Amino acid sequence: MKDNRKTLTSTDVEQLFEDGSIIAFKCASTSEYPVTFVSANVEKILGFSADYFFTKSGAWSGRIHPDDKEKVAGRFFQVLENGGTAINEYRFKRKDGRLIWLRDEIKLQYNDSGKPESILGTSFEITERKKSELEAQRETEKELRSRLSYQHALAECSNLLVDASDISVFEEVLQILQRITETDRVYFFTNKTTEDGNLLVSQKFEACAEGVEPQINNPELQDIPYKEFPFFQQRLSSNLIVNQPSSALPSPERELMEMQGISSVLLLPVFQGDDWFGFLGFDSTGEVRSWEHYELLTLKTSVEIIGNFLKRLSMKESLIEQRNFTQQILDNLPSIVTVVDKKMNLLLWNKTGEKLTGYSAEELKHMSAFDFTPKENHKDLIEAMKKILANKSAGQEVNLQHKRGKISPYFWRGSTIMMDGEEVFLIIGLNIGKQKEMERELIEEKRFVDAIIDGLPGTFFMLDKDLNLLRANKNLAHDLGYSVEELLNRKMLDQYSEKNKQLLHGKVDELLKHGKVSLESNPITKDGKTLARNVNAVLFERDGETFIIGTGQDISDLKKRENELRATLNEKEVLLQEIHHRVKNNLAVISGLLELQVYEYSDPKFQRLIQESQMRIQTMAMIHEKLYQSQNLSKISILEYIDDLIDQIKSSIKIGNTEVKIHTEIEDIELNINQAIPFALALNEIISNALEHAFTGRKSGELRVELEEKNEIIYSRIKDNGIGFSGEENLARKNSLGITLIKALLSQIGAEWTITGKGGVTYQIEFRKDKEKGSSSTLSEL
Repeated sequence: MKDNRKTLTSTDVEQLFEDGSIIAFKCASTSEYPVTFVSANVEKILGFSADYFFTKSGAWSGRIHPDDKEKVAGRFFQVLENGGTAINEYRFKRKDGRLIWLRDEIKLQYNDSGKPESILGTSFEITERKKSELEAQRETEKELRSRLSYQHALAECSNLLVDASDISVFEEVLQILQRITETDRVYFFTNKTTEDGNLLVSQKFEACAEGVEPQINNPELQDIPYKEFPFFQQRLSSNLIVNQPSSALPSPERELMEMQGISSVLLLPVFQGDDWFGFLGFDSTGEVRSWEHYELLTLKTSVEIIGNFLKRLSMKESLIEQRNFTQQILDNLPSIVTVVDKKMNLLLWNKTGEKLTGYSAEELKHMSAFDFTPKENHKDLIEAMKKILANKSAGQEVNLQHKRGKISPYFWRGSTIMMDGEEVFLIIGLNIGKQKEMERELIEEKRFVDAIIDGLPGTFFMLDKDLNLLRANKNLAHDLGYSVEELLNRKMLDQYSEKNKQLLHGKVDELLKHGKVSLESNPITKDGKTLARNVNAVLFERDGETFIIGTGQDISDLKKRENELRATLNEKEVLLQEIHHRVKNNLAVISGLLELQVYEYSDPKFQRLIQESQMRIQTMAMIHEKLYQSQNLSKISILEYIDDLIDQIKSSIKIGNTEVKIHTEIEDIELNINQAIPFALALNEIISNALEHAFTGRKSGELRVELEEKNEIIYSRIKDNGIGFSGEENLARKNSLGITLIKALLSQIGAEWTITGKGGVTYQIEFRKDKEKGSSSTLSEL
């Protein structure tokens, strides 16, 4: 693909700046910044030719507005000193005398040796943008002046209402609101309820603009039933304003406004507490008035002030009653309440103050706070007053001395208040004698508890939920090699290895779930020694916070004895494993001797008897082999053993050309050696007999061996589909050596069993699993 990219030539750049609106310039990097280059379009934009700026010293800077010169020079100096770029916006006087706004973007240029060479820049006119900004600023200032006027009017109204004692002040308030809002008419209507429950409204006050006809004497605006104007009633009673053009109002409100020549209306409900008192209205009779948000907020505030004023008037009598009630409360408080001036002279006090100081009201008139403060506490009192002056509020313990001389501990809380135009101190004092006594008791109780904790035979600790150590007894500190103070500045987890920390986090989760936990832990002492401790911990809550308390016992000797016992047990297991190994080897030797003995006799029957004995010995040898190969030296897995036993029997017995399939369904059951050997020998006899006799004269056959455990009872079934036997044959079988062996072996394990010969031979065997461990078996019953 053809690459069409081209670079700009110097001609292209010159053409760009000749026709464009951006001036390119270059200044020398000296303090005067003389212009060394300027693009040709400078004449079109500023009215001066390029030569003007080359030939006249300070030509460019001399035409910058005086108020902007220092800022522009500062940016040039900044770029010259620090490098980088800068932006200037300033006013410039064109050749024709017109002031315009320019925006410069300048950058320091370096020569090949890295030294500043010149300042490059571009400049373009931003006069229109600045005009827009100035216009927006003027609009903002206009709105701000209007807002301030509204706030000033609001303050005027508020001051009038604060000082007023009756409702006549509304006339002056409405005049202020009319003047500031420049509305045609401002009015105030009040509600009243008739004896028959009808709600009426009447105009009470009004202020009109010049040329607007007043309606204050209009009889049609008196005792108007609200029910005739449901929209107004619904909105205003719900404390919602009405702010709409008259044409947008529903009927009959629209007709009422149009009849009076009102183009738009603003009604604000006035509430006296929770009671709807009336409304304040603003009418426009000319153009439809659009209210600004801040105007509505200010007028709503004025309505709230009016409502508070009305509430104040209605509560005037109740306030007097309240003042008396408050004085009664103060007089019955258990605390001393007093007001003193800055010289500590008493100005006011309650009856409790008279009672607890022992002085009468007449005596207290001529006393100061120093008079019932012990001399040794005068400095404390002065310091307390200084704190109040500094912080406007403070509290401190200062003793109080009764008229009779008794000194009691008091806690004083003071604050500054204004009374009759002066700053004074409001001081409340509470006798803390009982609290002090409780503090002493708590200290004694803490000492007692500390003594118990330190006297514990083991260690004690208390943690927060983040495992920070809050309390510890001396035993814990001693064990870990720290003082109690040192230990309380450490985290409990710092005393454990990373491996132990993981264990502890798991145990903490268990503790939070179950409320208590026990564990063995291995804290590390200050000198690096690892300890062995058994810890018991529980959760408890106090003041809504969760804590952990626990005790620990030294189990070092116990762990030592445990390790010794474990070593002894390991030795015994090794010896027992060796015994099983040697028994297996000895049985293997015996089996080998019998194997040799077979070859010395030619009688097949005799050979068969020796082979059967050999198989029984191999059966026992296989059990001992399984035992010394397993980790559990007293139990054997029957699942593995039976499969190996069947393979061994099949390899030892000649069954001619008959193809016998053996199926096993064996659960993974473990038997101890006392049951495993007799049961295995019995299986050997049963399976051997089946393979040797069950399929005589047949080409194929099947043998099933099943074993399962239910409720600690072992169930076994061995079944073939061979020739079986008749009743007479069964009688003969009962006297055979094989049956005698099976019977004796199964009786050793307490098994119940049956044998049937119909459709093949089936053995059903069941016995209870022995839970006790065993390491030997005898065939004494044989």
